[in-house]
Amino acid sequence: MQESTWASIMATRSRAGNSLVLPFVILHSVVLVILAFESAALDASSVQLVLAASTVIGTLWLTINFDSVFADFDALTKDMSESVASSNLGRNWARMPIGAMRVMGIAFSAILVIVELLAIY
Repeated sequence: MQESTWASIMATRSRAGNSLVLPFVILHSVVLVILAFESAALDASSVQLVLAASTVIGTLWLTINFDSVFADFDALTKDMSESVASSNLGRNWARMPIGAMRVMGIAFSAILVIVELLAIY
């Protein structure tokens, strides 16, 4: 892979990952605000269902997309050119524990959703 192609794919996937952070934060902030300030509205089972479904579906969608960004980073570290791989940045990328980061991202999202669902119901 050409170095310019590698750099443009890396930049594109980095922007994709960055664009997923804000929706994740907004989704869970809204859920927490509803739980903190509008807990009386959760007495209706339809409100509970809507809030739970949006939390689960939104988190699942965001987590799957963010995991694909990490999978692409893993593939890109294997496709580094020799000049990038021998640089300080390339050596840092090669040592990054992407597998552990993927597991932590999924585990964090799952724990967050479970805690929110317990608070909703």
